[in-house]
Amino acid sequence: MTGACGVSFVLTVFNKERFLEATLRSVLAQEGDFERQVIVVDDGSDDRSLEIAGDLLAGHPDALVIQQANKGPARALNAGVAAATMAVVKPFDGDDVMTPDGTQRLLAGLDRSDVVLVRGDRRPFPHSGAPLTIDRQGRAPEFRYMEDPLPFAIRHSFAGCSDILFRRPAFVACGGCDASVFVQDYSLVWRLAIGNAFAITDDIIAFSPPEDKSNLSSNRAQVEHDRNAALLGLVRDYPDLRHALKRTALRRAAGRSWKWARRINGSQWGMDRVFWISLLSYLPWLPGYEEWLGATLAPYRVSNVIRLPNHEDNHVGA
Repeated sequence: MTGACGVSFVLTVFNKERFLEATLRSVLAQEGDFERQVIVVDDGSDDRSLEIAGDLLAGHPDALVIQQANKGPARALNAGVAAATMAVVKPFDGDDVMTPDGTQRLLAGLDRSDVVLVRGDRRPFPHSGAPLTIDRQGRAPEFRYMEDPLPFAIRHSFAGCSDILFRRPAFVACGGCDASVFVQDYSLVWRLAIGNAFAITDDIIAFSPPEDKSNLSSNRAQVEHDRNAALLGLVRDYPDLRHALKRTALRRAAGRSWKWARRINGSQWGMDRVFWISLLSYLPWLPGYEEWLGATLAPYRVSNVIRLPNHEDNHVGA
């Protein structure tokens, strides 16, 4: 891809001072002949993240730091994409590191005009001192194409952030990340999957640090809650989805919810509402999928602090 295909790198950051310098340097070091813009959305950090971003991006002609009260990564990404000016957006978490050729290799997947999202692979940081570069041995990236990715995305919880890029117009057209869900990576991918094609490569694009208690991904209750909440939002906002997809969404959400209720909350067989919803989800037809999906959120809120966005509208406009 040439300079005609510009890329806006949108980094969402909340208390990432331990990692942010390495993350930003990996973004600034991206190889390739394409126009670029760097946007950091500081989501209410109370550490040095904002200062680090400002210092590293000072003097860069097309860089922007946005500061907002803490609203969660979904709303932070929406804010960043709203400020983006390039045709392609490369989202990135504030603690991951990109391979130098990562963006360039993902861009190759946009050679088909119907592809709106390209996804690579992400791995944990290698052992201490190992280089964060990949010897591609001269191989060009190879892609598998999904013409109708939504069924696969729902069945397999297909998601992504640091390992994807997408066309900004498609993101705007679907309204961006679901602003009623705290995390971003499920609704981001699932909404872009409606009526569009994806390209998938096995190339390693990014590395992530080991999980710790400060990472959102280490809060399993939040992650599982928001995965089901993203399915609820999908059914709520796209009422014309095929019935089979709604049924699959409920079956997956209810099954996960009942497992959580039984294994984590200690619920007894037949004594929890989600047990019966899980059984009902196997019927060939059910009315009110939105209501049933909403009920699958309850087990994650038992003895867990689940972060919910406020009700301020945060959809992405053109």
